[in-house]
Amino acid sequence: MTGKIDQNIPGGPAGPYQIYCAGGLFTQDELSTNILLKEAVWRLSGGKFQLFLPQSREIQELDREDVEPYIRNTDLLEVVRADILLARFDGLELDSGTVVEFTTAKILGKPAVILRTDFRRVDFGGLCEPYNLMVKNWPRTVEVQLHSFAMWADLFVQERQEGGEGAGSEILMEAELTTLQKSLDEVARLLIDGLEEVIQLPSPYPPHIQETIYQAFRHSPGSGFEELLSEEELDEILVRFRKNRTL
Repeated sequence: MTGKIDQNIPGGPAGPYQIYCAGGLFTQDELSTNILLKEAVWRLSGGKFQLFLPQSREIQELDREDVEPYIRNTDLLEVVRADILLARFDGLELDSGTVVEFTTAKILGKPAVILRTDFRRVDFGGLCEPYNLMVKNWPRTVEVQLHSFAMWADLFVQERQEGGEGAGSEILMEAELTTLQKSLDEVARLLIDGLEEVIQLPSPYPPHIQETIYQAFRHSPGSGFEELLSEEELDEILVRFRKNRTL
């Protein structure tokens, strides 16, 4: 992006930022943690960063014949609508749907934050990496990686020291619950730092084609995607992106 100021950027303060949370929603652990993290980010950012969880979207018309592309298209629609994509890259093998959504965001030139709380790594070709190299080193992307167990252990020891060394199950459970909240807040703070950083990064595309990329993408997924995302709605989305400087 050039250093010139776009005179078409609407006035007023930027934000709040809509963030699509791409990640697992297949276990009770994932479903619960997604909501807890959403609340922590919203609270600690003062509402500046607002996570959208696909698990909380009411999916209708499940009896339609094209239900598979319809579900895919509605998820991709929310990726397009979001200012930023949050990719939860946990696990030894990344969730394939999350990778598709991350790739979509990168095709669009959208800001993206990769969050990995899983400290395990994968050895291949003499390299030891947290995940496949094909999802690394994309422009306008910030990686937030942490050793979740080490962080948990430090917080838990601190909580046990401050709360006394009682052996009762109730005292232990109280320490566990307090550690849970503190660890979630710490993850949220690190994530907010990543979000603040990524909104400062420029688009990989020259200014004169940034909107064209989105307009062309209306026709890319097929299977009726262009009917879900009208030209009028896309125009409104692009206005918000210009205001938030996330185009």
